[in-house]
Amino acid sequence: MTQDLVAATGFGTIPVHAQQMVATLMMMMLRSVLQRWRVLILTLLVCSGRSGALVAAESRVADALSLAADFRYRAESVDLSGAAEDALASTLRSRLTLTGKPATGWSWVVEVDDVRVIGAERYNSTGNGQTHYPIVADPEGTDLNRAALAWHHTDVSLRAGRQRIVHGSERFVGGVAWRQNEQTYDGLRGQWQLSETASLDMSYVGAVRRIFGPDDGAQPASWDGDSLFLRAVWQPTDDIELRPFAYRLDVNADADFGPALTVDNSTDTVGIEADWSVGPLTLRGAYARQWEHGDSTLDYAANYSLAQGIYRFGAVQVEIAREVLGSDSNTGFRTPLATLHKFQGWADVFLTTPADGIEDTSLAFQGSVEDLTWRVVGHRFEADRGDAGYGHEFDLDVSWQMNERLSFQFRFAVFDADSAAARQYRDVRKAWFIARLALP
Repeated sequence: MTQDLVAATGFGTIPVHAQQMVATLMMMMLRSVLQRWRVLILTLLVCSGRSGALVAAESRVADALSLAADFRYRAESVDLSGAAEDALASTLRSRLTLTGKPATGWSWVVEVDDVRVIGAERYNSTGNGQTHYPIVADPEGTDLNRAALAWHHTDVSLRAGRQRIVHGSERFVGGVAWRQNEQTYDGLRGQWQLSETASLDMSYVGAVRRIFGPDDGAQPASWDGDSLFLRAVWQPTDDIELRPFAYRLDVNADADFGPALTVDNSTDTVGIEADWSVGPLTLRGAYARQWEHGDSTLDYAANYSLAQGIYRFGAVQVEIAREVLGSDSNTGFRTPLATLHKFQGWADVFLTTPADGIEDTSLAFQGSVEDLTWRVVGHRFEADRGDAGYGHEFDLDVSWQMNERLSFQFRFAVFDADSAAARQYRDVRKAWFIARLALP
C-alpha cells in the first residue's frame, strides 16, 4: 500500500528513508479519514457505480461532478512564559470537496472538514477544558465548511450560501485558513467587472462561521447579524491600483457570552488601499477610519494606516513596513474578521489590539530556491498612544512544494516582551511542522 502511495504522489526519487516517513504519514491521514467518513465515502462509491443502461448518463454526470480530498497534518508547539505546561497540538484536518456544474453558468460546492487530535490532547483548544496549557485554537469536530450555489454570466457572478470571502491581503476580511477550522461566511456575494480597469465586490453576511467551531467553547463558534462588505478595485494607470472599501460588521448579542466577545465587535470601517509600482519597487499605503456600530457598548473613533515598500531583485524580495492600529477612548482599532496570523507576527501575541493601539515596524526578506521558499521577518512593537514598548519578534518560514500533491512546511516564531510590558505580554516561542496532501 505504501509503495502505491509513493508512486501516486510522485516522490519515488527521494531517499528510501524519506519515502518511508512520508508514506507512513500519508497512511495515517488516509486511515483517519476512512474511519471518520466511511459512510460518506461508501455512499459516494455506490453512487458512482456503473450499469450498462446508464453509461451515457454517467459520463455526463462525471463531466459535471468533481470530488477532491485534502489532508493537512500539523504539529504546533507553544512555550509560553509563566504557563503551567508547554502545549503540543498534533492535529489532522481532513477535507472532502464535491463540486458540480449542472448547467451553463451554474455551479455548486459542498465541502466538509473534520479535525481530529492525533495522540495526546496537550493543548487548550478553547473548547476542550485543558486550560493549564497555552491556547492552540484548533478544536476537534466535523463541520460543513462550504455549501453554496453560484451563477456566472459574462462580467457578473453571484454566490449564495456558506462560502469563502477573502479580500486582498485579508487585513479586514479573510478566511483564517492558517487554522485547521477555516472561517467561512453565510450570505450572498455579488461581483461585477465594470470595465477592464474597475470591479466591484458586494456581500451581505448573515453569519460568520468562526475558527472556534463547530461548537461553542470559550469563544462563540459563530457570529450572527446583518453585516455588509463593499470593496472596489480601480486601476487608473498600469502602475497604480486603488482599492476603496467599506465594512459594516454587525454582531448580535449572545446570552452565553459577554459584549467583549460579541456586540463590541460591531464596527463601521471605511478606507482605501493603494499600490504604485515603479519597476522592481512597489509602494503600498492604506488608511481607514473606524467607529462602533449597532449594539456595541463602546464609544470610539480610531484610525488605521500602513506604509510599505517592497523591492524585488532576482529571486529575493525585501519589505519594509510600518503598520499602525490606532486608539481612542481606551479602545484599539480592531479587525476581527482578518486572517490575524498574517499580521503583527506569527506568534499571535496581538490578536486583540491593545487599548493604547500598536505600531508594528517590520523588515522582511523572502525568496525561493527551486521548490523551496523561505521568509524571514523581524518586528518591533510599540504603543501608538504614549511611548511604551511592547516587545520584538523574529519569524522564520521554510516551505517545500515537493510536487503538485504533497508539500511540507516549517515555521518558527519567537516574541520577547519588553520588561515594561511584562505584565501585559509574556515571552513566547512557537514552532510548526505541517504536511499536506491534496488528491487528486
